[in-house]
This record gives sequence, C-alpha cells and structure tokens, in this order.
Amino acid sequence: MISVIFDCDGVLVDSEWLASRVEAELLRDLGIELSVEQVHELFLGKTVGGVLDIIVARRGAPLPPEFTYNWAFATARAFMRELQPIQSVRSVIEQLRSAGHKLAVASQSPLERVRLSLEVTQLAPFFGDHLYVTTMVARPKPAPDIYLLAAARLGSAPADCLVIEDSPAGAAAAIAAGMRALGYAPGESADAMRAQGVPVFRSMDELPARIAALK
Repeated sequence: MISVIFDCDGVLVDSEWLASRVEAELLRDLGIELSVEQVHELFLGKTVGGVLDIIVARRGAPLPPEFTYNWAFATARAFMRELQPIQSVRSVIEQLRSAGHKLAVASQSPLERVRLSLEVTQLAPFFGDHLYVTTMVARPKPAPDIYLLAAARLGSAPADCLVIEDSPAGAAAAIAAGMRALGYAPGESADAMRAQGVPVFRSMDELPARIAALK
C-alpha cells in the first residue's frame, strides 16, 4: 500500500496567496515595494531563513528585531480569519485513509504554522503526529531529508511513498529521496513542475484515480 506524504501550503491548505498578501504588507512597512505576485514568486518553497535572507538583501540592512514576531502574528491572524482547505482535499484524504493509505505532512513551514493551518481547516485529525518540517532535519528541500524522515516515521520504504507537491524544490526533494511524486498545479506552476519530471494534476478530485493507477 502506497504511503502518501503531502506538502502543506498550497497542497492541503490554500495559504500561499494569503501569506503572500500579509508579507507584501509587512514589506511595505519596511520600505520594500513588491506586489503580492512578486512576493509569491520570490518566497514560494523557501524556508523562514531563506525568506529572511531575501528580505535583508532587498532592504540592504538588518531587519528590526520585532519583524519575525510581527510576521508570525500577522500570518496567524490572517489564517484564523480566512484560511480554507484546498478545494476537495478533505474528501480525498477521507478516501485515502479509508482505503488504508498511511498519511503524513512534510513542509518547509515552521511546525506551529503547520499545526495552526491544519487545525483551522479541521484537517489535523487525518495526520495525527505525522507532521514533519525541515527544522527537524539537516537540510531543507530540495534536499531529500524531510521526506526520508517522514517515510521512516511512517515505517515505509521510500519506493513505497508518493509525494504530493506544488513547488519544483519540493518535487526535486521527493525524487532525490527515491519517491514518486505528483505535482498539484492548478495555476501557472505546471510547466516548472513538469521540468522536474513530475506528472501534474490540476484538481484534487483527480488524486485518488492517479494513486490507484500507481498500484
């Protein structure tokens, strides 16, 4: 039975544009004028450290000490008010769990953000303690570390795991881990995902049939 490991942002929860809007507003307060679209492109698939490095480089000066604190709380506030699960993902996860698939989440985001996202969208019970983030391993995506950790904790061989990703870096991490991957790309990222050699699907409704075809 295939174990299914999901990225979180943009795959389970519709958080990426919401987070980008918050980040664009915070950057404006620092004197950095970027559109929501530009922020999304710059920060997609990055760790917190990677995002902070980009902001410091753009600003040309260290960040004020309260920036990370304000960023976390502004994001949490927006998530609690507006965050929604990806369309159809709940029914898909229910189908997978009922069929006996082991499920996990592997994300670049901080653990508390992942927990909050899943709690707000009421997806947390499907995954239990199988929430893994890149601060738990030596290297972030596109290194395979986080996916190898998730597989080990699930008790599954990498070859028996399928990763659902929406970023090229995440897809590269899955492939480097010796896993199969599918790219969830309802928007403009389809070509970048295909460039990683990953098959793409555009609606979560397609996922059960895609998984069934892999058996």
